[in-house]
Amino acid sequence: MAKNKKSGTKMQLLSPENYIRQRARSLPVAECWVNSAWVDVGMANVSVARQHSNGNYTVGHYLVDLNCLGVKDCIAYFNLTPTEYQDLMADLFESVEFEQVPYALVHNIVYAGVAFAEDFGFQPFADFTSVAQYILEEDTDDVELIDIECGSNGQPLYVKDPDDSEAQVRKVIATLERTAGVGNFMVVDLDEPLHGDDDEEDDDWEDDFGCMEDEEPLDLSFTETELQQSNTLQFKIVLEGVEEPPVWRQVAVPSYYTFEHLHHVIQAVFGWANSHLFQFSDKGFDSPTFITHVYEHVEVDGTPIDASNLRISDVFKRKGKRQIYIYDFGDLWTHTVTLEQTIKQPSRIPMILDGGGACPPDDCGGYRGYEEMREALMDVNNPEHDSYRDWLGLDEGEVWDPETFDKEEIQQRLSVRFMW
Repeated sequence: MAKNKKSGTKMQLLSPENYIRQRARSLPVAECWVNSAWVDVGMANVSVARQHSNGNYTVGHYLVDLNCLGVKDCIAYFNLTPTEYQDLMADLFESVEFEQVPYALVHNIVYAGVAFAEDFGFQPFADFTSVAQYILEEDTDDVELIDIECGSNGQPLYVKDPDDSEAQVRKVIATLERTAGVGNFMVVDLDEPLHGDDDEEDDDWEDDFGCMEDEEPLDLSFTETELQQSNTLQFKIVLEGVEEPPVWRQVAVPSYYTFEHLHHVIQAVFGWANSHLFQFSDKGFDSPTFITHVYEHVEVDGTPIDASNLRISDVFKRKGKRQIYIYDFGDLWTHTVTLEQTIKQPSRIPMILDGGGACPPDDCGGYRGYEEMREALMDVNNPEHDSYRDWLGLDEGEVWDPETFDKEEIQQRLSVRFMW
């Protein structure tokens, strides 16, 4: 007898991220860990593991700054085998001393940090809100309440990480001046990171949490044959959402460049700080495949393509071809990259051809935050006027000019960065 089949039915498998959002809380908690020194340093490295019925583990790691900033970083691992889980934890235990604790303690540590930070204008790391929070129980009265001390005597204590850029430091201080008030917070500058004993251990932590690694020199080891057989691609790149004036650049780029190179070109011609993740795709975050720098241990929706292995000429094959370039998945700076023409001659370095408008500063809160910043800077009576000036590092008499576009300066930057 033939087996009955339901025609037209297809099982829809959940992506790791959607599984975590929808089902992770139904898995039993296997074990929880926190670094032993978390009370003394105010920085908690938290790990929560839930176990599947097949014995595998889904794990959340959280870096929680209880002094000021809340959840600074996090990463979710889905369906690790027991061996993979043990290897992951062994790497974690190698750099920092940990102790196993009840779930209620780590839950309260994380959510106390989130609440304290939000009181002073700081939101948790984007991956926490989108995925990693769902490995934790929902923050309700069903979880035992444990008092967790945050800050210093109730006031924010900003401990500057050695890796924080000047712009990041200015932004944090400006936010604290606005929310806590001048004189109602402290700033400490340490020579060493709080979450490791030395630079090597700090690098291990950042690798585990999928942080952006330090910028490495670009690989520009192209051959003369590649050069002679190449063309030059002319692009117009428009920063979406920013108007009056619009911010755009017109550039000419060697066709043998990869998307990793094109990413660095865009960073250079706009003036971004290259301190966040990026992707190229046809439709932005709705695209099933996207081009990016592939980081080990970073869970993503869709299929990533390594930007360093794909040449731009393999995608930009005809006039009018577009890609959406997104930089900083928190601020969501979205650029439309359009191929204007293919010039039938080779080139060695990118060239800035035209453009307009000043690039917004990194970490200003996206285009809405940028507009708020500009409004405050134009009004000396705005309560945030001085804070923004301090954050931008403006000297007396100096102003932020949204019209600024210095073609010569941009070309100098390109020539230094891409000479081979």
